[in-house]
Amino acid sequence: MDRTDPPLTEPPVPPPLVGDEERSETTPPAEPSEPTADAPPAAPATPPRSHPSPYRVLANVVFVFLALFLFVRVAAVEPFGVPTGSMAPALIGNHRQADCPRCGHPVRVGAPNGVSPAVHYDRDHVACPNCLQHLSLLEARDLNGDRLLVDKNVFNLRRPRRWEMVVFHCPDTDPKEYRKPYVKRVVGLPGERILIIDGDVYVVGEDPADRELMRKGLGELRETRVPVFDMSHVARPGGWNQRWMAEPRENDPRLPEWSGRVAEPADSSVVASRELTLDAAATTQTIAVVSYRHWNLDTRREEVIRAWNSYDGVPARFDQLDAARDFSFECELEVVTATAAGRFACRLTDGADAVTAAVPVGRSPRPAATITHDGGETASTAEGVVLSAGSTYRFEFSFVDRRAILAIDGKPFGKPADLPAPSRPRPAIDVKHPLRPLRLEARGCRLVLRNVRLYRDTHYTADAGGHACFDAAGRPTPAVLGRDEYFMLGDNSSNSQDARKWPTPGVPEGEIIGKPFLVHQPLRPGRMTIGGRERHYQTVDWSRLRWLH
Repeated sequence: MDRTDPPLTEPPVPPPLVGDEERSETTPPAEPSEPTADAPPAAPATPPRSHPSPYRVLANVVFVFLALFLFVRVAAVEPFGVPTGSMAPALIGNHRQADCPRCGHPVRVGAPNGVSPAVHYDRDHVACPNCLQHLSLLEARDLNGDRLLVDKNVFNLRRPRRWEMVVFHCPDTDPKEYRKPYVKRVVGLPGERILIIDGDVYVVGEDPADRELMRKGLGELRETRVPVFDMSHVARPGGWNQRWMAEPRENDPRLPEWSGRVAEPADSSVVASRELTLDAAATTQTIAVVSYRHWNLDTRREEVIRAWNSYDGVPARFDQLDAARDFSFECELEVVTATAAGRFACRLTDGADAVTAAVPVGRSPRPAATITHDGGETASTAEGVVLSAGSTYRFEFSFVDRRAILAIDGKPFGKPADLPAPSRPRPAIDVKHPLRPLRLEARGCRLVLRNVRLYRDTHYTADAGGHACFDAAGRPTPAVLGRDEYFMLGDNSSNSQDARKWPTPGVPEGEIIGKPFLVHQPLRPGRMTIGGRERHYQTVDWSRLRWLH
């Protein structure tokens, strides 16, 4: 044989043991013996565990995140940037910013956006909206505009409402293939005829005399107001004494104007730093009264409060701007001491009519807040309202769109008091006849007011160069909207490309993208020193991060 392996042979059969019977071929084999107690049973074999690769886990997480992000962006929420200042100051576009060297109030001026306003503005040399001091922003850094989150589904559930912001495709974009997204405010609803008169919005019928003034609620008013004066920023040196005219305490302001009362700039007992003190706690009949005047600390004269937006820069001539008429006031009101018949009153006027909100202070026998007209007629009453000694309240009062609204601690009290729309032009407001819109009165109590702020309402202008608000002869005419069209205007009316200037004033409902609900990335300038060198950068301005109404 070629192979050297040993031959295969059957193993030898062992001889039977003595005493055993010979087994037959059919005898079954013996059962395996049970394991003993000392020998545990063998564990079944398990395959080794395989660990997934960390790179694969990371890839899965990134894929899920991107898929979720794309779904949310396409179907639900989308971010948008605001490049222009047509909605300033509610929304800030690309701009430069610095703090006023006198009062510290932030001053923002926008980058040119291609819109040609009726009044020429100098964007390099600007003015503080609070103290009116002029300054230059030539050395300031450019900042990007606000970024918004837009809900793309809300208008699938309901239609847009008046005074809310919307993002839409501009119908006036050319070429039509590129629809530029705009953000504006809805002021006209489908089927309406919109007319702008003296800064306000009217809905008119076929008969021009048939017209209705469109009024805002409290939440809408807070979104559209423009700062005029903020006492939380202190003007140094000198303070704000010249802006408050105090009347002698011994005179009763209920007497006629020709009674000989002479108001003087407030002294340090009334205006000190950021606080305004009304001390009328000597007796139940003691009265302390102050009025606001828009005093220019540089020219040392009283100015007219104009419909001016500091975001646009300094106009060549302030007297070309319309005078503001609608105002709102807010403060933190601390009641230090009070008699049994104390009272706090706030009066606002638009130059034609005035309204007064009066709230009892102390242990009043009749706790009720009232809103009255100048003639003494009570327009609204809220029972059970009284300000207690030792407490601090957030007080808000507005007279906007001929509507008076009182709110305490953010809650409206009583019904809004609506005055009829003016049937004739209101008295002129000019340098010879400036408007002092705000008057504060304390009786039988001592009050300290902090964070005092005065605002004006958005003042819409009927741009004579537009198509929607004027006819071929230059006469005001209503903008007529179709069954599914909306009339959109910017808050910065003097510098906004909106429905007043488009050949077709209405924005079709199908062009609306969604509703902005959050300003999630407002920016401010920042700087730090690294290696002895100063670095400038943009950072989030947390004070302006907010939900939109």
